[in-house]
Amino acid sequence: MTKRSSSVFDDLAPLETTEVEAMYEQVIGRLSEAEETLVGLHVQKKLHSETIKFAVNKLTTAPEVKHDALDELVQLAIQQKKAFDAAIKIRDELVQRLVVPRHRVANTLTDFYTKLTTDDGLSLAQEMEMFARFFELQTMLSIYNEHQAMLSDVNRTRLNLLETIKSVNKNDRRLAQQITQTREAAKGLRNEAGRLRAYLKKHQAGPDQPLPPPTPEMNERLLSGQALSMEEFAAMLEHGGLTDVTQAATPPTSPKGKREPSMRKAAPRRGKRRPSNPRR
Repeated sequence: MTKRSSSVFDDLAPLETTEVEAMYEQVIGRLSEAEETLVGLHVQKKLHSETIKFAVNKLTTAPEVKHDALDELVQLAIQQKKAFDAAIKIRDELVQRLVVPRHRVANTLTDFYTKLTTDDGLSLAQEMEMFARFFELQTMLSIYNEHQAMLSDVNRTRLNLLETIKSVNKNDRRLAQQITQTREAAKGLRNEAGRLRAYLKKHQAGPDQPLPPPTPEMNERLLSGQALSMEEFAAMLEHGGLTDVTQAATPPTSPKGKREPSMRKAAPRRGKRRPSNPRR
């Protein structure tokens, strides 16, 4: 005789219905909190992911930061990215305006200064032209010197942005782990709520006494096609008697024998023999 497996409601059987209802309300409340937390985590993770994409130029526009999803680290990353883009724009404008590299301007300026101070065989027209070019080179070099701090600021902003994005990426992975843990917790709470709800529904709709096991007479009546009452049918569902009856009613299928190939019998066709064509 096989031992009957324990029911999923064994721990609820000694409790009163009011206690189970209180447990159900408590689980529903915890489930609502878990679902609300899960929504907030998804919003934060989406914001972090879009910030990372914006920092690596996969998004052209910065993500919208709402007040309910305020994150100082994300705001700092967005500000640093905008400052970096502005510095890059200034640098590109400088490169387009000053095509000659800075070192070439400095070397040419040194050569002009040496010729103007040591060569006495220059004519007045040559000296005027060389002085004009010398002053132009001085202006270009001063512009380069003025923007040297800007180039340093570009590198400094880039390094700060990289460090901030590393922290944002770390938080993004942490949020992904929290989402997984919260989703598993919500799944467990949802299953527990369904179990408690099924128990309450069962004990509120059905009788207080446990249903008796099905009798052999019920099995015979069911096999013969006779109708059963709702109580008898519920008892068979409760104790697994319906499955036994179904298995007993289904005859085992015998393996099919090998089918012998049938030979087609064709009757001889009787008719007049056609005369062959005589040779000419």
